[in-house]
Amino acid sequence: MLSNLILIGMLVFLILFAVTMIMHIICMVPYVPTNMRTVDAMIKAAKLRKRDVVFDLGCGDARLLIESERRHGTQARGFEIAPLIYFLAIGRKFLFRSKVQIHFKNFFNDNLSEANVIFCYLIPKVMPNLAEKIKKECKKGTKIISNTFHIPGLKPHKVIKKNPLKRTPSIYIYHV
Repeated sequence: MLSNLILIGMLVFLILFAVTMIMHIICMVPYVPTNMRTVDAMIKAAKLRKRDVVFDLGCGDARLLIESERRHGTQARGFEIAPLIYFLAIGRKFLFRSKVQIHFKNFFNDNLSEANVIFCYLIPKVMPNLAEKIKKECKKGTKIISNTFHIPGLKPHKVIKKNPLKRTPSIYIYHV
């Protein structure tokens, strides 16, 4: 009985892993976790306040959302399309007793208008479409904090340059 449960668990894990890898290949979106130094720098750059509604587009394991909520009491919502990574985020949410919302969906199929702070760490290929979505849906005053990659079509309010000593990438800050 126990060996059957273990076998079923391993099979479910392998299926989730395979689907996740296929999603990464099809969408060309790798899972690259943001280190905590970068999380700290992004949260500092956002100048978060308790009443902020924070979105993380491609939230991975939800570390940025959980830290935003933990440090500043923000309302936080993330989007993740890779099944295994989504379940990792759900696990972290419960581990940290977080109230963040994590959606198993592509953020391009949702509306960004509720957010007043948006974090992203996305590949350059999707950035032009993201810029158009931001221009259409985000209200004036919304801050966008991008890890590593510039968003073409938007002018950065500020750029925090890459710091190899601290192992932090460039961070681009935009205001709508």
